Amino acid sequence: MLHLAFARVVTLCFLCCAGPGGSVAAASELRFLTVEEPPTNYLENGEVVGTSVDLVRELARLLDETIDIELLPPARAILVANTTANRVLFTAALTEARKAQGYHAIGPVITRKHVLYARKGRNLQLAKLGDLITQNLTVSGTDGDWRSAYLKERGVVVETTTEHLLNLKKLMVNRTDLWISSDIEAPPILAEAGVDRSEIEEVLVIRTAPSYILVSNGTAPEVLRRWRAAFRAMSSDQDFLDQVTSKWSRKLGMDFGYDRGTGFFVKSGGDSASRS
Repeated sequence: MLHLAFARVVTLCFLCCAGPGGSVAAASELRFLTVEEPPTNYLENGEVVGTSVDLVRELARLLDETIDIELLPPARAILVANTTANRVLFTAALTEARKAQGYHAIGPVITRKHVLYARKGRNLQLAKLGDLITQNLTVSGTDGDWRSAYLKERGVVVETTTEHLLNLKKLMVNRTDLWISSDIEAPPILAEAGVDRSEIEEVLVIRTAPSYILVSNGTAPEVLRRWRAAFRAMSSDQDFLDQVTSKWSRKLGMDFGYDRGTGFFVKSGGDSASRS
């Protein structure tokens, strides 16, 4: 398809060129922030890795830029991004509150089914969020996570910590009744904790929602245009997408796909996960 190849060449030429008067910000002006949330972004052997990390690094490669990715506590990462221009925060939901704060989205990079899990054998019967309140149930959640805020806004008691792993551990020792996670996050966290998938069960799906790379308010429009153009080019590179989905399917024991409208998604579930 000659016209598609030509269009990609034109796009890549745009990516590598600065705007008039060198107005496009260099990578050094952007600060890349992420949090511990496997498998999208997490620390492994001292290196920040993950499905979204691979995408961000590929975008930087297309733009011929070198970047540093900082892994921060969730509340700290969000505070910095909320209050400062030229901050890139991932992997994050584009909530109404974040839209009001002026965030700009690149993506989506992944779509997850957000789920409340309970210990196997609790036999909790939940049809809606209101059932958590009437049954006086508590939830383990993470500081700064939109899901924690979403549940709290609806009157659910959420006990938060700084780490997803700690939240699972609280569930497993009966400190809380439920754990908020997702179909993609839960398996690697269970594997890290040494908890078999059969020890917990899904009791209520909150929603299925995409997550993004978010660019903070006040960042120059030409910077945003440039990174979005890189994302479009990457999303058309089937060789790269096949490579990265195969890598994470093997690593996590899930059958991953990638679509421009959803980012990473699970084509068929897997009960096991490993960080190999």
